[in-house]
Amino acid sequence: MDQFVNYSEVYDNITIQQFKNDFNNDECYLDHAGATLYSKTQIKFIYQDLSESLYTNPHSAVGSGNQCQEIIERTRSRILDWFKASEDYSLVFTSGATASLKCVAETFEFNDGKFIHLQDNHTSVLGMRDVIAQKNVSVESMTREEAFQHFSADRSAVRINSDKKSNSLFVYSAQCNFSGYKYPLEWIEKVHRGALDQDGNSNWFVLVDAAAFVGTNVLDLSVYKPDFVVLSFYKMFGYPTGLGALIVRNSSAGMLKKIYYGGGTVNIALSTQNFHVKKEVFHDRFEDGTLSFLSIIALQHGLDALSKLPMHQISSHVFSLARYVHHYLQSLHHANGNPVVELYSDSDYEDPLQQGGIIALNFLKPNGEYVGYMEVLHMASLFKIHLRTGCFCNPGACQRHLKLSIQDIISNYDAGYTCGGGKDLIDGRPTGAVRISFGYMSTFADVEVFIKMLHKCFIDLPAMIKISQINFINNINSSSKGRNKILNLENFKVEELKENLKIKIEKIDEKKNNEIKLKKIFIYPIKSCGAYQVPQKWIINNKGLKYDREWMIITGAGVCLTQKQEVKLCLLRPTLNLEENFMRLEYPGMLDIEVPLESIGDKKVDGEICRSRVCGHRVEGIDCGYEISEWLCQALGRSDLKLIRQNLDDGELSFSSQAQYLLINSASIQWLVDRLPGDSDCDKNTVLDRFRGNFVVDGAEAFEEINWKQVFIGKHSFEVRWYL
Repeated sequence: MDQFVNYSEVYDNITIQQFKNDFNNDECYLDHAGATLYSKTQIKFIYQDLSESLYTNPHSAVGSGNQCQEIIERTRSRILDWFKASEDYSLVFTSGATASLKCVAETFEFNDGKFIHLQDNHTSVLGMRDVIAQKNVSVESMTREEAFQHFSADRSAVRINSDKKSNSLFVYSAQCNFSGYKYPLEWIEKVHRGALDQDGNSNWFVLVDAAAFVGTNVLDLSVYKPDFVVLSFYKMFGYPTGLGALIVRNSSAGMLKKIYYGGGTVNIALSTQNFHVKKEVFHDRFEDGTLSFLSIIALQHGLDALSKLPMHQISSHVFSLARYVHHYLQSLHHANGNPVVELYSDSDYEDPLQQGGIIALNFLKPNGEYVGYMEVLHMASLFKIHLRTGCFCNPGACQRHLKLSIQDIISNYDAGYTCGGGKDLIDGRPTGAVRISFGYMSTFADVEVFIKMLHKCFIDLPAMIKISQINFINNINSSSKGRNKILNLENFKVEELKENLKIKIEKIDEKKNNEIKLKKIFIYPIKSCGAYQVPQKWIINNKGLKYDREWMIITGAGVCLTQKQEVKLCLLRPTLNLEENFMRLEYPGMLDIEVPLESIGDKKVDGEICRSRVCGHRVEGIDCGYEISEWLCQALGRSDLKLIRQNLDDGELSFSSQAQYLLINSASIQWLVDRLPGDSDCDKNTVLDRFRGNFVVDGAEAFEEINWKQVFIGKHSFEVRWYL
């Protein structure tokens, strides 16, 4: 057992040297269950291969097309050898595990048999049910606890009996993508021997969803013999995406009766009559159209990269990381003794044969209330931690672990929860969880970054560690992190604002006039860059404060660059000169550069139309030109950057994330500043700037704004909305 639970520094060093990419030196990637990362050596050899070779359509069975076909077949054989399945199995290339599941659902010949799936399955498995139900097949789900309760070892060992007229299918995951629990591969033989055959009239087949399993575990199909296996290759070695496999046991291939045929899957087809003859070889009949041949060629380099580390070592490695984090979190408590997290697991993280490198949890406040997983996601992004939140496309496991009834789920949906949405808490209860997962290139440094975020943001210090009923205090030298919400004010139009306007506040519980003053007004001309303080008055249009977040910097991929990815943006300071019609940009060590604000006569601000997205919303802007692009690249030390300005006809908002205006109560900021420890690396004089508000008000009590429902500026009324 020690070989599984002891973390290997030698493995760690090999991983850092061979598999770390330049882009993730400062990133902490903890979402390997979603997609593992590709290695730099892998991509290097793929690029070299494609650069030096000519690969053409394999259906062109001459020259390079013939060479391409040979590589595809060699890769097919190599994958089967990887799973020790070359003699007994065939492999069909698909677009991924989901497409493979769909293929089985559409083609499996039930003949009045049953379809049973485990409750803890991916939605792609659940999607099989509607297809299968149209065949008048009985569809059932089975909980983990119900599995094989009544199995008798004395059942017949005959797997397929021609005297039985019906065929039934059982589907389960080799590893749960929610909790990381490994379901027994021994179930395969039990099903074949009739464990689920109540009346003895059906032949039983097993489909194993191995997508979450094969990237960090050994799947030996010479020992365990499922009838069908589905997987996606990006889960194994990151690249390519959009490519997977359906691996079919040859003795079970006859159960899949394919109707549709596409290019390359028939020997002959007539256009004038409904006549065709499908190809004899199994995979040839199922691979419709031209294969993704360049992606298949790339697979060999992924296999090369993964084969540098024995799979049993990878399994041991990810388990040791998950075990350490699980046990640490299990022991971690707030200063008052209450736990910091709630863990969702089906094992005690002591047996690598039962547990993979996945941890699902929710964070808890000192008073026992849940922290919304969206708040965790936002804080993680500040630490450049990549993790997953929600139900991870596994609604059954999510429901079971969160102890949600069917009515709870329906009520949550009625309250606005959807899969992949941001509704994380409803009536104080979580709708999903936080997941961290490890892969073959994970290191202990990733664990340290996650724990650092945990201590800085989510623990009431000093932290308490409880181990084996013995409590001791661990005074951690870490600053507590205040998490203040910012008011967003929407949907108002006024002509101008001046400093020192008196604001009347209408509270939820009572109407009361307070003498509160507008202390400062800020705008942020370039999204995520420095602030410009309004001197006395400013114009407001239907999108908010004029020039506020009207520009943004995008990468060559068209993605908005923010301080979450590039902290140096805070040093880029804009100054606006309305009289001379320009915005001056300043950056330490660079000569200033000017950008025109408006068109003047025949001088138009024109350029290429660029498209991007801000908080899920499509936005459109005009490229401000080559000169400013070069200046930004030099200042920030990055390549292929553009400054774009919002198309004035585009949308109701500027490039702001959720609303036109952000309001901050200075007393609330001061409350936070007063609680920062003396040795904090946070400059107390810059805390206000970090919240990036437009309006800063004085005269209110700290956090009094939590109860505000409306804000009145003069005769104008603004609705208060909260966003995390």
